[in-house]
Amino acid sequence: MILEYAIEKIQVCDDIELVRSIANSVNRNQLKNKKWLLKHLTPYLDMYNDPKIVVAAGWHGLAAHLLDRNVVSFDMDHNCKKTHLFDNVNYKTEKIEDFDPSSYDIIICTSCEHISDDTINNFLVKKKPSAVVVLQSNDYYNIPEHINCKQNIDEFAHSIKLRILDKFTLQLKNYNRFMLIGI
Repeated sequence: MILEYAIEKIQVCDDIELVRSIANSVNRNQLKNKKWLLKHLTPYLDMYNDPKIVVAAGWHGLAAHLLDRNVVSFDMDHNCKKTHLFDNVNYKTEKIEDFDPSSYDIIICTSCEHISDDTINNFLVKKKPSAVVVLQSNDYYNIPEHINCKQNIDEFAHSIKLRILDKFTLQLKNYNRFMLIGI
């Protein structure tokens, strides 16, 4: 079903970079990673009746889509909102530096390798104290846009100003994915 959404959007797109972006946003590793996130996030979702959820730097909205709830997904790339890959996602175009997360119960960012520690921590300072935060990064240094990779889960945890509740590592073919859950 997810690939059908992507194919439908790609068929009417004449921008090859946008086509690549959409295809990459739903590739095998992206799907595996987001399903892994859902598996570990479920106990925290169960703490709420109807949580307000935001996905920061959410790209084309795969994580928000898989949550299958009313989720805001924002990204600084205006093409993500314009493309609107998934109908069940509320897309916004905004930079993480400008977004106010203070009204959300659950804050997710699976793109920390693209964002400086200062930017992430300055964003998280604005959250409400009880908000559950899920962050992901990786050790995949081979992509130029990966400006903030971490060597391991402990380095990632030490870079984030949260009370860490859980830490996880997912081994993929060419790299490791790290996930922190905290408040």
